[in-house]
Amino acid sequence: MAPIEKARAALAANPLPQSPYVEVIGDVIVIKSGFSEQLLQILRWVPKVEWRPERRCFLVPLTGLESVRAVLPEILRLAELTRPQAREGAGHDADEPSSPRALFQSAARLLFGTDWQRDTARALGRDEVALARWMAGEDTLDDVDLLLAEMLALVRRRADEIARAADRFAAAIGKESRGGDPS
Repeated sequence: MAPIEKARAALAANPLPQSPYVEVIGDVIVIKSGFSEQLLQILRWVPKVEWRPERRCFLVPLTGLESVRAVLPEILRLAELTRPQAREGAGHDADEPSSPRALFQSAARLLFGTDWQRDTARALGRDEVALARWMAGEDTLDDVDLLLAEMLALVRRRADEIARAADRFAAAIGKESRGGDPS
């Protein structure tokens, strides 16, 4: 069986999850994102990958399917970071300040910065792809209330850790300003 036929069979047997950033069109995987050096580094191992600046996307031959699948969570994370406008018109509630997605994303960005998806998923023991699909409005979670409660608990734990660190820091600065040993 030719490589392209194997790739088509693999895709038919196990399709890529729905995503606003990754789409299979014919024999090409289209990764819709702004240019990212990190994304380019991830995709450099895929033969014949191309960046198309006029379309703002990477094109990957379907024969690179398994390579793309292996790094899909990272591709989705980086694509989201480079395409904020894609989320703005997506027709879901992520832009509503009090929506579950917006609250979750705001807390995650506060805790982990702009590269929040992987770290948040790990901290909560959640599947990164499932969270990314929920954030993109493409999938639902059966336990959104539990997810938000877990995030609240995580934020409170981190706030307590930061408060304790601030107290230690203040005490160390106080010792230093009095000429004492800060350790």
